[in-house]
Amino acid sequence: MPNTDPIKDILRMFSYGLFVATSIGPEGPRAATVSWVSQVSFEPKRVAVALRRGTAICEAVQASRRFVLHMVGSQQPDFARVFFKGGPVGQDEIAGYRYQVSEGGMPIFEAAAAWLACEVVEDGNQDGDHALFIANVLDGEIRAAGTGALALRDTLWHYGG
Repeated sequence: MPNTDPIKDILRMFSYGLFVATSIGPEGPRAATVSWVSQVSFEPKRVAVALRRGTAICEAVQASRRFVLHMVGSQQPDFARVFFKGGPVGQDEIAGYRYQVSEGGMPIFEAAAAWLACEVVEDGNQDGDHALFIANVLDGEIRAAGTGALALRDTLWHYGG
């Protein structure tokens, strides 16, 4: 039976990149694949990310007020896939992906094509099913120059609306 909600269909037509977000919460390191990410300012350098309320990654960001966004490269669908459901957390890895701890105490995956370390400065969407975090970009690194980002539309997955 086809979807009869044109609003959902239109929202799913939006272009979304795939990122793996990490943070440290009361229960330790957390990671999740996220797609609702956008740059919102050049000066100061800011991004916005929407995270589903009640998830481990959302709770970790709410507690620490910091997170890292890891860009998923166009040839890295497995890097994104594994964090849709999470995975076991070890001493220096999550779901089999090794990480190092940043100066700010956040996990940074070695596999990421690029990453941005961020600090939350505003919260929004208080009555929505996703928390909206606007954050200053504190640091970042490109690890795979020339790599394109994996877009949600280039996968078999969909999220939104």
